[in-house]
Amino acid sequence: MIFDSTLFLWQLMVTALFILCIMSLVIGYYSKEKSFLFYGIYTVFLLFYFILITPYDLVWRDQLFSTPFKSLRWYSQVIYNCAYFIFFLYFLDIKTLISNFYKFIIKVVGVSFSLGTFVFIYAIILNKPDVFEFFYIYIFVPILFCFATYTLVKSFTLPGRLKYFFITGGGVFIVLAMMSLFLPILGYRIFNLDPFALFYIGVYIEQFVFAFGLAYKVKQMNHSLLEKSRENQHIKEIQNQVLEKKLKEKEVEIMTITSKAEKERLLSLKSKFEDEIHRLHLVSLQSQMNPHFIFNALNSIKVFLIENDKQQGIHYLNKFSKLIRIILENIRVDTISLYEELAILKLYVDIENIRLEEKINLNIINPENIPIKYILIPPMILQPFIENAIWHGLMLKEGEKWIDLLFLKKGNATVLKIRDNGKGRYSRKPQAERKLFKKKSLGLKITQERLTHFNQKRNLDYNFKIHDLRNEKGEPSGTEIEFIFRNNN
Repeated sequence: MIFDSTLFLWQLMVTALFILCIMSLVIGYYSKEKSFLFYGIYTVFLLFYFILITPYDLVWRDQLFSTPFKSLRWYSQVIYNCAYFIFFLYFLDIKTLISNFYKFIIKVVGVSFSLGTFVFIYAIILNKPDVFEFFYIYIFVPILFCFATYTLVKSFTLPGRLKYFFITGGGVFIVLAMMSLFLPILGYRIFNLDPFALFYIGVYIEQFVFAFGLAYKVKQMNHSLLEKSRENQHIKEIQNQVLEKKLKEKEVEIMTITSKAEKERLLSLKSKFEDEIHRLHLVSLQSQMNPHFIFNALNSIKVFLIENDKQQGIHYLNKFSKLIRIILENIRVDTISLYEELAILKLYVDIENIRLEEKINLNIINPENIPIKYILIPPMILQPFIENAIWHGLMLKEGEKWIDLLFLKKGNATVLKIRDNGKGRYSRKPQAERKLFKKKSLGLKITQERLTHFNQKRNLDYNFKIHDLRNEKGEPSGTEIEFIFRNNN
């Protein structure tokens, strides 16, 4: 029996694609990592193409190719190539690193898919499959080659090592795919192989390089989570050791004094010391702005500079530095006015709008002209709620996005209602809710601790409630935080 290299490579390729496709779709479904999901979609369309070009005799395939749908073989390549670039976007997290490049790729893929679909339908209607074959070989492939080459070159500017998996796999595939397409036209053969066997080899190498790349990405994600957990645990242990040491020192000092006057003096000293520890603890809590925000802000500045968008970078940097300066200044004070807090919130939302290229409207509504300049609150007490509204509500929806801050008078109390038109707390999938539960619970606990201490120290009655908003159909339509500022005096 004569060994058929083309048939062997086809069987090997289809088997590998099927296994990788199933694995990536299953992992993507359970992990919610879009890199795996789009890799699975890409391999599905690639597998479909390989079935269409199988070296085996298939009656249904031969019948299909005898109809106007013969050009489906070429059109399927348009689809899997478009899916390939979408996978690239999520594999290297292009939207976060280079947002303008992300939008450019989306536009090119959209135009390519639309044009390919139009020509495919046109060829079917006219019953001229050769029209689409000509379009694919002499128009689509050259454009695809240039665009893919540009994408590989652009990938070199990205940080980290993950880019090398894409560059290696994509580069090998592009070279061998072009050789398999144009060598028959030029009349050349390599090692007496069927030129199309080069295409099989290119896909095979690319798929396994991408598979290793996805495994490396999972390793990076796990390593990052582990390092962050260790760092947080280390900081917590150090803080506990310092506080325990200081408390023990004061306890020993108190126990060595026997006179009544000295006991009273030491009791007063202990009370002041504990109050100072509590104050320092609250300062530590209020300065714990989400590290993801600071990291992403700095990364956005770097991206602006890489893209030579200096004007936008300077504009963004000015706002970011102003916010950081305000935060550092507020660490030294116990209170600020509600008016000053609103200025901080406006600046924070402006920064997020620039970085995320979103338009989130922050509306301050004070129909009764309540003098909010005279209402004192702990610094940065409202910012976590605005952050939650943006990241866990508004970022999950399309269309108009807004946050309303409505001031009302209720008896001897001032009421602030923070409303957003996001997805709401109960529109997420159960798994996503569990992931966010601990983070949001910790944020609410910290805010409640700060308000409790502030109330005790100033004889106030400040509190807040959370309400889930629903539309006329009973569907989640946002969240409302109701802050009540009441003076017990």
